[in-house]
Amino acid sequence: MRWRFRSSGLFSRLLMLCLAAALLVLLVAIAGIHIYRTERDTNRFSAELASLARSIGPIIEVELDNDRPDTAAAVLRAFAGMHYVVCADYMRGGERMASWPTYGCDVIKGQADWITLPLMDSASGGASINVRLKSEALGATILAETASLAVPLIAVVLVIFIVLTVAFRWLVLMPLDLLKQAMVESTPRGPVRAGVVRDDEIGSLVKVYNKLVAGSRLYIRRLDQSQSQLAASERRFRELAKVSGDWFFEMDAELNLTFISDRFYEITGLEPADVIGKSRLDLAVENTNAPNWRRHLNDLSAEREFKRFGYQLRAKAGHLVDISLSAVPLHDDNGVFVGYRGVGTDVSEIREKERQLAEANRNFGDSVTYASSIQRGLLIGSEALSAHLGTARAIWQPKDVVGGDFYWAKTIANIQYLVFFDCTGHGVPGAFMTLIVTSVLDQIAVSAPSALPAKQVLQQIHDGVCRSLHITRDEPGIDGLDCAVVRLDRSEDSLEFAGASIDLYVIDQKGTTTRHRGARMTLGYELHDQPLGIESVSMRVGSNSFVMTTDGLLTQVGEATGRVLGTRRFEAALGEVGCNTPSKLIRAIARLLKNWQGREERRDDISFIAFKPNEF
Repeated sequence: MRWRFRSSGLFSRLLMLCLAAALLVLLVAIAGIHIYRTERDTNRFSAELASLARSIGPIIEVELDNDRPDTAAAVLRAFAGMHYVVCADYMRGGERMASWPTYGCDVIKGQADWITLPLMDSASGGASINVRLKSEALGATILAETASLAVPLIAVVLVIFIVLTVAFRWLVLMPLDLLKQAMVESTPRGPVRAGVVRDDEIGSLVKVYNKLVAGSRLYIRRLDQSQSQLAASERRFRELAKVSGDWFFEMDAELNLTFISDRFYEITGLEPADVIGKSRLDLAVENTNAPNWRRHLNDLSAEREFKRFGYQLRAKAGHLVDISLSAVPLHDDNGVFVGYRGVGTDVSEIREKERQLAEANRNFGDSVTYASSIQRGLLIGSEALSAHLGTARAIWQPKDVVGGDFYWAKTIANIQYLVFFDCTGHGVPGAFMTLIVTSVLDQIAVSAPSALPAKQVLQQIHDGVCRSLHITRDEPGIDGLDCAVVRLDRSEDSLEFAGASIDLYVIDQKGTTTRHRGARMTLGYELHDQPLGIESVSMRVGSNSFVMTTDGLLTQVGEATGRVLGTRRFEAALGEVGCNTPSKLIRAIARLLKNWQGREERRDDISFIAFKPNEF
């Protein structure tokens, strides 16, 4: 870019300012150097003269005492070695005793500086030497020394001045000139971007300008497209208005209908004379004192917008038509309410399907409720459970009306069995699975020739479920169960446990809890070539209590923490009871579940059982 110097420009002003500042700095610096040199040289000259006077003073005194004034004058000639000394007089008691030159300083004309050099030697008797100096010689020396320092200083200041001037031109004026050129060349419809020279404050200013340019370009493009977009928007509005409802309507400030589009008359068969000038209260065939009508009338009185308000009116042919209306209030330029404008839709078909669905839901709900009574009927009662297991208490809480958790108790060959299981899913699917499993258990109980080991019962449950669900080695299934079998032999005071993903907790009289883990596998799902790898655990019953739970309790998410309950908290709650009474254990777990769950949604069926075999 070509640059032109202007006397009124920023650069010329800064140049003059810098030049004036440089000159001022030079003058101050040279004056300081001159003053310093003058003071230093004056002191140096005085020191040289005093030293010389002290050296020759005793000699002159001796020569004068020996009555040799010429020799004394010759000694004073030592001052001739100093180019700035004109003459010297040896004074004693105010009388000149010897001079150099011999005719004395009084004879020499012209202006000069006098310096009196006292002789401090006691032998001199208060004598002194008066020296007359050449002012021109002293000044020339000082000026020469000052000049020797001032010239390099002037050169340095000039170099700094030039460097700063060029740097200012390069760093400041050139980016500003580029920005100015871009701004001069810009037009409303053709804004010009400026080049960013470097990343500094001026560069930031250029970036801001370029953002304005980009925004201006975008604004111009949008402005150029506004007319076509407005026309397209109007077309879209008309098209969307056609599909947003079946008809349009308007009401006046008294809420009487003033306009309805033709589609309304096609649907209802009514004529304009049947509806125009009437309110919708006159057209409705239902009770307008119902809660939904009262809320709607309150919205109208408050001039509020309403959406999807539904009611029925009678068509020309006599049948009822379900309609849904949405409208917004209208106001004139002064803000005065003048009525409503909105759309209406025929929702008769939707309402009919909703009524059919509601009827189906009622029928399904009745069926599930009945199924719940059947499932609860199959569930062994508290008295029967205690007859098999001693003092026993249980919690059975399906997530829905019916569930997939269940427990089954039976006596086979004088051996009591408890099967505690959690089937796939919950609700109706889980309930059907419990029916399948209990059917398999009943078959096992009938066909068993004698008491079976606990792990063999688990194996037969697995095989029976696979047969019932047609699960083969080649075709795995998607249903199964977690299961635990307890075999109680009162004659030997022993208990055998085998579990698949369900654990057994043993609690002694002091409340100490011991956990026996079930195998980490599930029953069903897949038929294997080999028997299940499940081992059983045998133990003495004594005064112990036994507890089992399904994973619905352990995986319940807490309201406060957002985490699952887990085995650790479950065992801690059992230990805090301090005893092994089944009723207290049940209450402790119920309290734990309530406090932990809070308002969090129930995630799964929950079952929990506690029994003490040797307590009745």
